[in-house]
Amino acid sequence: MERKREMRPKWLLGIAVFSACATTCCAQYRVLPGKADSDGCEPATPARICLGATGDAHCYAPPNDKFEAPSNEAYIFGLEPNAKVVGHLDGKELTLFTAMFSGCGSGTLTHFSLLTVRDGEFVNLLPKVELTNVSEFKLWNLPQFSNLPIFVTADLIWRTGETHFERHRYEIEVYVFDSKSHVYVERVHFDTKRKYSGGDADVVNALEGERPIILVKLRQTLSH
Repeated sequence: MERKREMRPKWLLGIAVFSACATTCCAQYRVLPGKADSDGCEPATPARICLGATGDAHCYAPPNDKFEAPSNEAYIFGLEPNAKVVGHLDGKELTLFTAMFSGCGSGTLTHFSLLTVRDGEFVNLLPKVELTNVSEFKLWNLPQFSNLPIFVTADLIWRTGETHFERHRYEIEVYVFDSKSHVYVERVHFDTKRKYSGGDADVVNALEGERPIILVKLRQTLSH
């Protein structure tokens, strides 16, 4: 069962006003922020990453995600898009693409995609991965397990009675490229026994603390 998602308060700094002119151009692709609402803080359309110097025929946008509570509204990931080449697959770039949702408050939700190009179109190799602003992610190069980067996340687990500035447990998820299905698959999923600082109190730093446990679990999972 999917854990109920909550976005925890953390003040946002420097939310930009997005327009069609705020386009990042790269040799292989362009990153275009989504359009904002009339208040300038909540996205009205999703961000996109597009192949080529012009046009929008070959673009990828993160899908809208319906609120878990009954509602006609959705998370639209249109703010602060970013793309970074993190590896190569079959001679083509593997690109980490992120875009953020904000409801004009202090909490945010970020959608993560790992993109490659197949038949002239972007293809996302990750399952649905969305992290709150009190989370951490890393790409680890672990050649003993995979020739491609391993995507590791830690998201805060909020327990009843905990304050924002306490240490917290985190939900760990580890995604590894599967050569048979040609997509990333979740291989490790657990909640930490230790508590870590982070969230409103400090920078989240759970993954390095859990790294030995993650490596053991990866070895056990991938050896079968």
